Amino acid sequence: MSKRLLQVMPLIEIENFRQIRIRGDLLLETIADHHMVFLHEDYRIKIEADSFHVRLLRDELLALDMKNLKKIELTRIEE
Repeated sequence: MSKRLLQVMPLIEIENFRQIRIRGDLLLETIADHHMVFLHEDYRIKIEADSFHVRLLRDELLALDMKNLKKIELTRIEE
């Protein structure tokens, strides 16, 4: 029996500032014309761009195409 002790796949992958893949248990908090906000465990992930196209959205994977990425903000949620 084998057991993985280290994360093999990265949580966030950004490709050419036009595509992003986020892995893990995600909850969509806000979606608007120019920004999206997701919650992942103790973190809030905010992405700002001119436009978005959701390529894939399933249980533990989000894949987005973005036009003119402005900002990605990762904030720890303090309680």
